[in-house]
Amino acid sequence: MNRIFFLIHFLFTIVSTWSQPNLVNEEGGTFQTGNLDVPFLRVSEISGNKIVGSIYISEEWEQATIIDLSNKKRIKILARFNVYHGEIEILKDKEISALYPTKGIKVQLNGKNLVPLHLGKRNKPIFAEILAQGKYNLYKVFDIKINKAPSDAKLLNIESVDKVEIVHQFYFNREEGQVAELPTNKRTMKSELPSSIMEILKKEKLSARKEEDLIKLFSILNSQ
Repeated sequence: MNRIFFLIHFLFTIVSTWSQPNLVNEEGGTFQTGNLDVPFLRVSEISGNKIVGSIYISEEWEQATIIDLSNKKRIKILARFNVYHGEIEILKDKEISALYPTKGIKVQLNGKNLVPLHLGKRNKPIFAEILAQGKYNLYKVFDIKINKAPSDAKLLNIESVDKVEIVHQFYFNREEGQVAELPTNKRTMKSELPSSIMEILKKEKLSARKEEDLIKLFSILNSQ
């Protein structure tokens, strides 16, 4: 009889829950950090499956710029974006912590502008990419999808590989209003956004599913 065991795959070295923020002083200003969220865990049966893919936009530590939007102060720090938790991990003095998602900051990392965002289904704010800003804000929220290996892979002599894939969804809000997932259906979108949206989509030949078209759509909405 095969023995069943649990394989816990740690992608962090620190195990902790979200805590009160710590104030960190750096040249150019200050920022707040907290503990990393719980690690990325998965369960495998029998001998366990190989895992490929990453929960990071880039696993390499890259220079990020933290911008305080109230005074425009900029702080440069090594960081990487953890999609699984929506966290920006900070590397300082060989220690890893998570940048606290304080309202009023923006982080430039991996060619993206990341801002704190609170989604109703999450118990704490995350970082999301802001694509358009104004009366109507457009966000790109990243998440991971685990494509599990077929249960009979070993019987078919196929390598058992679970694949981690980074996916995304678009969200929006009106000024400081509640954030909601952006509908992909044009008719539903019309009920959530200005009535002129159908006219804009038709006139500009825009797709409600393409990122570049959505950015243009929100740019036009914000200019009206």
